[in-house]
Amino acid sequence: MSRIIDKAVETEISEVFSSVQGEGPYLGVRQIFVRFGRCNMHCSYCDELDKMKEGKFSIYSLERLLLEVDDLEKGSGAHHSISCTGGEPLFYSRFLKNFLSKLKERGLRTYLETNGTLPKELESVIRTCDIIAMDLKPSSSTSDKNFWKEHKDFLKIALQKEVFVKMVITPQTSFEEVKEGITLVQSVNAGLPFIFQPVSEAFGINTIALKKIETEFFPIAQKHLHDVRIIPQMHKIWGVR
Repeated sequence: MSRIIDKAVETEISEVFSSVQGEGPYLGVRQIFVRFGRCNMHCSYCDELDKMKEGKFSIYSLERLLLEVDDLEKGSGAHHSISCTGGEPLFYSRFLKNFLSKLKERGLRTYLETNGTLPKELESVIRTCDIIAMDLKPSSSTSDKNFWKEHKDFLKIALQKEVFVKMVITPQTSFEEVKEGITLVQSVNAGLPFIFQPVSEAFGINTIALKKIETEFFPIAQKHLHDVRIIPQMHKIWGVR
């Protein structure tokens, strides 16, 4: 049975480690990764589902987590930024607000990796975010429901800081939903970096997903957005966390 925790100063963490960023425009920079336990979504392609199960994460106090970050920064730094990932960090927004504030007091850059579905929670922490890596989650990719309204509200708030948008593409991803995602980003800011991420599997990049991006999705995105890229999920290919 899970114990009741003080959500302002305690949280659920599956791991804290130093590695290199494997996705998006900051591909290859060294970061400290703080992986929060649970998520409000369960995407079919997620490679962290096992780590989100009960018993796979630990209860961390704010003091303990900051101590581990400090030790990694001293022992493996300097790091480009502290990546709050998951799971979904904003699922723990009360703790995250305090944690990010303490990181900023230390002069550290904060990097929020998020599914972009919790706009109110983002609003509560936006002041202490530096970089926001926001996913768009079409149901044809995730096998979950769509969050178009939440995504749009979220992106409007995220514009206060540096933000880029990623969309994971699977063989099942529909053209209609990709177009809807492109239209959404265009309506908020057509200049935002928009990254197609072909889903990765044990053997590497899914070639069906990559071909769909190249032949169907990239051309339509370029007509409506100014900065469109294809960046695979490289940490699986590199064999690092």
